[in-house]
Amino acid sequence: MACKIYWLILMGLFCVSCEEYEPVDTMCTEVTNKSYSCEDLGLREIPERLPTTTEILDFSFNLLSSLHNSTFSKLKNLVYLDLTRALCKGRLVTPPLDGCMNRGREVK
Repeated sequence: MACKIYWLILMGLFCVSCEEYEPVDTMCTEVTNKSYSCEDLGLREIPERLPTTTEILDFSFNLLSSLHNSTFSKLKNLVYLDLTRALCKGRLVTPPLDGCMNRGREVK
């Protein structure tokens, strides 16, 4: 009897640990029509399918693999970017992000 209970508990724990993960593009939460939160999802890159109309992006507490001049260039309407405690190659991302927006408008 105790052996059966042990196996049931063990199988229950195994099933709990087997989560189905969503693709990166569907993990970010749409806060409003033009605001997206990708906070603390362990993401290594900006999701490709974020709408170009995105104005506010919270990418805090993630692990960027790299940051390039073109990283945010497709987000033409971006006015606020939160990179709080975002790491890039083990280092905190700190402003200014000169060239990362690839346009003349300042992003806060």
